Amino acid sequence: MNSAPCTRASIFATVVVLLSSACSKQQAPAIQSSDAGWLTGGHDAAQTYHSPLRQIDEGNAARLGFAWSYDLRTTHGQEATPVVVDGVMYASAPWGFVHALDARTGQQRWVFDPKVNDAITSKVCCGIVSRGLAFSEGRVFTAAIDGQLSALDAKDGKALWRVDTIVDHERGYTVTGSPYVAGDVVVIGNSGGELDARGYVSAYRVDSGELAWRFFTVPGSATGPFEHSELEQAAKTWDPDSRWEVGLGGTVWDGMAYDARLDLLYVGVGNSALYPRKLRSPKGGDNLYVSSILAIHPKTGRLAWHYQTTPGDQWDYTATQKMILADLKIGARTRQVLMQAPKNGFFYVLDRATGELLSAQPYVPVSWASGVDQKTGRPVETGQGDYSNGPKLVFPSPAGGHNWQPMAFNPDTGLVYIPVLEASAVYWIPDAPYVYQKGGINTGAIYAFPAQHAGDWGLESAHTKHLPPLSELGKGQPDTTIRGFLRAWDPVANKVAWQVDTSDQWTGQMNAIWNGGGVMTTAGNLVFQGRSTGVLHVYRATDGRALGAIDVGTSIMAAPMTYELDGVQYVAVMAGFGGALGGVHPAGTAAERYGNAGRIVAFKLDGGVVPKPAELRRETSVPRPAVERFGSAADIEAGNALMKRHCARCHANEGPGAIPDLRWMSAETHQQFEDIVLKGVRAAKGMGSFQGLITSAEAQQIRAAVVDSAWRAYQATPVTP
Repeated sequence: MNSAPCTRASIFATVVVLLSSACSKQQAPAIQSSDAGWLTGGHDAAQTYHSPLRQIDEGNAARLGFAWSYDLRTTHGQEATPVVVDGVMYASAPWGFVHALDARTGQQRWVFDPKVNDAITSKVCCGIVSRGLAFSEGRVFTAAIDGQLSALDAKDGKALWRVDTIVDHERGYTVTGSPYVAGDVVVIGNSGGELDARGYVSAYRVDSGELAWRFFTVPGSATGPFEHSELEQAAKTWDPDSRWEVGLGGTVWDGMAYDARLDLLYVGVGNSALYPRKLRSPKGGDNLYVSSILAIHPKTGRLAWHYQTTPGDQWDYTATQKMILADLKIGARTRQVLMQAPKNGFFYVLDRATGELLSAQPYVPVSWASGVDQKTGRPVETGQGDYSNGPKLVFPSPAGGHNWQPMAFNPDTGLVYIPVLEASAVYWIPDAPYVYQKGGINTGAIYAFPAQHAGDWGLESAHTKHLPPLSELGKGQPDTTIRGFLRAWDPVANKVAWQVDTSDQWTGQMNAIWNGGGVMTTAGNLVFQGRSTGVLHVYRATDGRALGAIDVGTSIMAAPMTYELDGVQYVAVMAGFGGALGGVHPAGTAAERYGNAGRIVAFKLDGGVVPKPAELRRETSVPRPAVERFGSAADIEAGNALMKRHCARCHANEGPGAIPDLRWMSAETHQQFEDIVLKGVRAAKGMGSFQGLITSAEAQQIRAAVVDSAWRAYQATPVTP
């Protein structure tokens, strides 16, 4: 499973790596700044999401209050963590915008507009979002959703260079992840594994934007030509008759980290496409390098070692979750480790120099595997995850035990704080033969969550009535109640130290797992996490005791950050709901109550009350649909299937609070339906063209299904006398 170990390299002068002098402290490599800033998305090169600042601590955290806020001028989700360098905050926002602010006051210095082609929205899997930017030597590096990577002058936001990172715009490529700087290159991946992307990561010279190297994560064929030697070995792990035309997935859409001492770049690789092994690689195989962690020499782009977390992945178990580098005392030795809690439910501790598996234990309920073999590093599959011959209930769900929301490591407590998702899902292969759709959704499987009130995502929906009852599917399995937790994990003892249930009122519903946002921890013995309720929570890092809760009035998904200027420590967070399955705003979320205008909110000790947006006015009754029913029963059934494939990832038809809920389209919107769907006349609002993916007749079938759903809801509403 692992290739040859890497070699050591010199430490770059631009990065200062600190080692702990005390064996009892688990200190991660970090970058120092004279203004106690926050210099990468995860604070430091090790991506710990930990700050050494301690002015705000467990004794005074309850005194945190409003310092300033900034309007991001978008209603799309906010998933990034800003950086602060020399008193300036740089924040990436949806589409690839960058906002530079005075970190003391929130006053705008400049804004960069990437000028994205709106048509790209039809290829977006999981929301128009950005997960961050990178800063190095006076340059800000940002990636736009259409794949444009730009180097900006930090002083004024002017583009110093700009490159197109996408190799084939006919396919479903987008970019939502953050660039990372590794020595003298800046590295960027891409999204689109659920569509028809073939994953890769590209490195560009920091000073010029010249392409330094590109590493493809899956082969393009069984026989070549191979872009680099690693693919020849990878091809041996695929069936020669694999569905090469689909792209096979393996996209690098999020987590990376860099160790300057070892001069190694760590890259997390995403899921396979198609999902089912039966369709993707019929004769089996590990299918390298999907769902893997890669250690790459950033000077050459060559592989030092790899570790595959989920061989032959068929559950969307990406290994793109944030990775944290640290030095841990394990037994009698202090080990240089890489830690990750990927979707598959196991928490991994690897030797980051060699890729050796040190431990892998479940941090959530897991049914697809009974454990990970310590000698081989391979999961021991139970068969419960094999849905090739019929539906199976599998733990974790495709949302994973942990998704993109950053976890954090505190070297003082030795604990990793994980926003945990506890959920299962039923997977099955549709009866209809799979047909490849270029640029469209190409998962080859369907899944449904056993959630209360989840519309098309629940087992009670019209699309899942043919499934066996949940009591049968879940026999002998863990509790299927959907919950979210903030879980403090001891990576040496391999156990939970403490946890807080973050489900709030949504226990059993989908928002239980989307309620909890990313995490930040500090030397003040604090852990910070926001929720979709709009509340920023503060806990004691040692035991999880609640220390404070600030009502922001805007739903929070992103990880907070902290910095110090002029002797004042600030905490800041980007607020706004969205992302995968986050286009629905259930009752009780701040987005449902106040709208979803994104903003940055900063706090300091003895600050004021956070100003909240104006509350939205909402209709209390179900309106009469704007048009009459039309289309045959077969048209409506076909429309529901098309809706599931193309639309439900954004428009959760019959789901609570869908934004927008298509059932309540106006008569004018009905008249414009084909222009909207096929011509992209509302692309600027996030609704791109689906021309080439669906026909005019299919668009009308979708509309017929939406209208039928609207009338069913209307007729089910009690009449008020």
